[in-house]
Amino acid sequence: MSHEDSRKLHPLPFESIYKEVLWANRTIIAASAAAVVGVVSGYPFDSIKTRLQTQHYDSIAACIKQTYKEEGVRGFFRGVLPPLITVSIIKSISFSVYENSKVFCKSHYPAIFDQNTMLSTMGVSTLAGSVSGAFIAMLSCPFELVKVQKQLEFLLLQTSSISGGVTVIPFQNEIKPTIINKRTVGAGLPVKPTAIPPIIIKKPLQTSYTSTSSWHSAREILKKKGITGIYSGFSLHLVRDTIGTGVYFGGYETTKYLLSGNKSSSAGPLTQFLAG
Repeated sequence: MSHEDSRKLHPLPFESIYKEVLWANRTIIAASAAAVVGVVSGYPFDSIKTRLQTQHYDSIAACIKQTYKEEGVRGFFRGVLPPLITVSIIKSISFSVYENSKVFCKSHYPAIFDQNTMLSTMGVSTLAGSVSGAFIAMLSCPFELVKVQKQLEFLLLQTSSISGGVTVIPFQNEIKPTIINKRTVGAGLPVKPTAIPPIIIKKPLQTSYTSTSSWHSAREILKKKGITGIYSGFSLHLVRDTIGTGVYFGGYETTKYLLSGNKSSSAGPLTQFLAG
């Protein structure tokens, strides 16, 4: 086989597939790959952040040490599967919505958004990014809630165990409210010796911890709170993603525009890396 023949076969043995499938969907593929790498590398930090926000630790180092001591390495990646699967899909949709929104703005309002100026670049990228963020917020809110639930399930179980597994059930008696109001102490328990104390039921402590699946956590939320439960905090989620995504894409495209000498389409890998 000649050198020329080897060049035709070796670099791209499936050149037609490459051109028709991979290259045509390069934005989606690149976004998905970046999302997977981003989730795996950043998830431990996100897990630590969630723990610091919901529990008291003396320092970040103490949080890391305590998590590793009680849960091992898996503790830092608890609940990683849902975002690992969904973030790649969501990021792909996000970039698709972003690109289509830019095309729409440029085609319908070329005098404003299709000019080779910094303001035009900043405006169209910020607006398209905001549209993308608002759309993605509707998809990602339930998954983020399940993710937080998984990150904290061990801590919630630990907290319930510390309470001693004691459940207090108040017993309704026939003592008149006026007497109770005048002669009570503590949490409204009558001082009279004839008062009937609350019923205390001791539950056995759970000494072993068994992690539930993310799907189980989602079903529990749906069972207890319904469909609205998985969208708890959606309004804040919507505001955060709309503004945050718009600012991100606006800053990214503007920085790329400036670093590439007002020619964002000719930006190289280093320029795109610095802009991002």
